[in-house]
Amino acid sequence: MSSISAQSPFGVPWRSALLFLAVVTGFLLLSLMTFDPKVGTAAWVIRIAGTVVWIAFAAYLGYRDIVQKQGNGPQDIDHVPFDRWSWIHASAGAMLGFWSVPLILVAAITIGWEFFEKYVPGFGEKETLANRAVDVVGAWVGWVLLALLIAALEKDSVPFVLPSADAWIRNL
Repeated sequence: MSSISAQSPFGVPWRSALLFLAVVTGFLLLSLMTFDPKVGTAAWVIRIAGTVVWIAFAAYLGYRDIVQKQGNGPQDIDHVPFDRWSWIHASAGAMLGFWSVPLILVAAITIGWEFFEKYVPGFGEKETLANRAVDVVGAWVGWVLLALLIAALEKDSVPFVLPSADAWIRNL
C-alpha cells in the first residue's frame, strides 16, 4: 500500500485528505471571484461572524465525527435524510448567500460536493440519495434566505445567475 493511501491524522486516507484540500480550495477560489466586495458594514459583520461560526461548527463536527470517530450519536447519519451534518450543508449555502455567490455557482458547488462525498473515502460514501438531496436542498434554502437578506440590506439585486456588477470576476 502506498503512502498516499495510508491513513492520515485526519481520520481519512491521505489521498482523501489531499482531495478534500484541493476541492475546498477550488470552491473557495470560485466563490471569492464572484462575491461582491462593495457592501456596507452590516453585510460585512454578517459575513465575517457567520463565516467564523460556520467554520467553527464544521471543524467541531469534522473533528468529532471524522477524526475521533465519536459522532455516532442517536442515529446513523448516512441512512437518514436529515442529520446533524444537514445543518452544515444548509449553513454552507447560507454562507455563500451572504457572500453574494451566485445561486447557479452554489448549485454547482453543492452538487459537486455530494459527488466528492460519494466517491472520496471517508466523507460520506455510504450516504443515501435522500440524505444527499436534503443536503443539497438545505444549502439552496440557506442561500436564498441569506442572499435575500444581504440584497435587502444593500438594496441590491439577488445574484441568481450572474455575479453582482461589483464582483471581482466581472471587473477583470
